[in-house]
Amino acid sequence: MNKKLVLLFTIVGVLLIIWLIKSQQYTISRGELIDLLEQGETTIDLTEVADFEWVQVDAFGPYSTTDVVENAMGISIRFGDIDVTESQFLLIFANDKEIVASVSLNRKYGDYSIQDNRYLMVEKR
Repeated sequence: MNKKLVLLFTIVGVLLIIWLIKSQQYTISRGELIDLLEQGETTIDLTEVADFEWVQVDAFGPYSTTDVVENAMGISIRFGDIDVTESQFLLIFANDKEIVASVSLNRKYGDYSIQDNRYLMVEKR
């Protein structure tokens, strides 16, 4: 019984480590991004605030849902739901059909769109 329990915990531990490594997301400097928005920037090069590569990036406005994101980006979201509130936009970076990073932005700086899969465009409200 003791050996079976140890084997079970070992298997669960290995699976947990694999899941954690697989689900690890890269980070984007939200603080640096907010600083640029507060300075009134209307075109932000995302390669300067993200320390990773992505295949596609998109901005999703208020009331966007998991289905909207999956259909627009051709990705599958396995864990959790996306529900963008009225006061925010959500930037999603994807690579190989998976989300690698996301950041929520307040609409007080404007409405957002992506140009050339690289630039965050800010339209003042």
